[in-house]
Amino acid sequence: MLYISLFVPLLLSVGLAMYIIPRILVVSTKKNLNLPPRHTDKGRRPVPRLGGVSLFPILVICVGVAVVSCLMQDWHVLLLEENDSTFVQYMFAIAGLTTMYLLGVMDDLIGVSLSWKLIIEFLAALLIPLSGLWLDQMHGLLGIYELPYMLGMPFTVLTVIFISNTIPMLDDVDGLASGMAMMAFSVLGVLAIIANQPFLLMICAAMVGMLLPFFFRNMMGWRIGWRNIYLGGTGGLTIGYMLSFVVIALSRQGGYTLPDGVIMICFGTLLIPMFDVLRVAVMRTVNHVSVFTRDNNHIHHRLMMGGMGPVGVLVTIIAVTVFFILLNVVGVWMDWNLSILLVSNVALWLVLQVVISYYKNKNVSEEKQEKEWII
Repeated sequence: MLYISLFVPLLLSVGLAMYIIPRILVVSTKKNLNLPPRHTDKGRRPVPRLGGVSLFPILVICVGVAVVSCLMQDWHVLLLEENDSTFVQYMFAIAGLTTMYLLGVMDDLIGVSLSWKLIIEFLAALLIPLSGLWLDQMHGLLGIYELPYMLGMPFTVLTVIFISNTIPMLDDVDGLASGMAMMAFSVLGVLAIIANQPFLLMICAAMVGMLLPFFFRNMMGWRIGWRNIYLGGTGGLTIGYMLSFVVIALSRQGGYTLPDGVIMICFGTLLIPMFDVLRVAVMRTVNHVSVFTRDNNHIHHRLMMGGMGPVGVLVTIIAVTVFFILLNVVGVWMDWNLSILLVSNVALWLVLQVVISYYKNKNVSEEKQEKEWII
C-alpha cells in the first residue's frame, strides 16, 4: 500500500499537469489573461497567470484514484488507519481548500478587495480547527507545552492564514515558489511515511508531482521553446493551504508516531518564507507603512540587488532551506532542547540577513558610483 500511496498520485499528477498546463496557456493567450514579464524576465513575452487553476482538480483526481486503488488492494488497512475523526478532518480540509481555490481564481481574474480576501481566508482557515485538527501541543518550545482550545484554535487559524500567504510572495523568481513547495512537501511526505499516514502521503506526492512540470517549465522550459507560467494567487493559496494542513496534521503526531518536537521539522520546511514575511512586516511597521503594501524588500529581491541572477537566487535560497531542514532534523532526532534549536535558527537567519545586507549595500554603492562616473 505504501507504493500505491506514493507512486500512483505522484505519476498521475505529473502526467495530468503536463497535459493541462499547455491548455491553460492557450486559454490565457486567447483571453489575454497575462501579466507583464517580471523584472528578471526582460525581453520575454507576457506570462500567463492562471497556472494555479490546474492544482485543485489535479489534487482531487490523483488522491481520489490513489484512495480507490488502496481500497481495491486491501480496504481493511486504509480503514484501520484512517478513523472517523480523521475522515472528518479531511472533509473539512477539502471544503477549506475549495474556498481558497475559488478565492484565488476570483482574485486572478477580477481582483478581490483586501478586506474580503482576509474574511474569506479566515473562514477557510477556521474550518481546520473546527474539524478537530488544531495545534494543541508545543512540546516545550519556549517553555510552552499543552495549548488549551481557546488559545490553540485562534493560533491555528492565524498559522493557516500566515502560511497560505507566504507562497504567493515567492512567485516572483522562476521556479522559486514551485521549488520551495516541492521541497517542503517532499520532507513532509517522508514524515508521513514514518508516521504511517497514507492519506497525507498521497497529498504530498500529488503536490510534488503537479509542481514538478511548473518547476521544469519555468527553469529550463525556455531552452526548448516552452513559455513561462505564473502560479498566480490561485496556485499560491492552494499550495499554502495544503502545506498548512499537512504541517499541522504531522505536528500533532509528535510524541506518538513521530519524535517529540517534530513540529520544528514541519515548520522548518517553511522557515525561509515565514521568517522573511515576518521581517518584511516588521520593517514596514517601523517605517509606518501598511504591512500589506507591495515592495521589493523580500529576500529574493535583496539577493538580486546584491548582484545575483535569478538562477543564483533560486540555488541560494534552496541551499539555505536545505541547511535549516537538516539542522532541525538533527536537532529533533538528537533530542535537543527545542527552545535552543529555535534560537539557533533565528540567530543563523539574522547572520544571513547581515551578509545579504552587506553585499546588497556594496553592490548598490558600486552601481551608484558607476553612474556618477558616467555622468
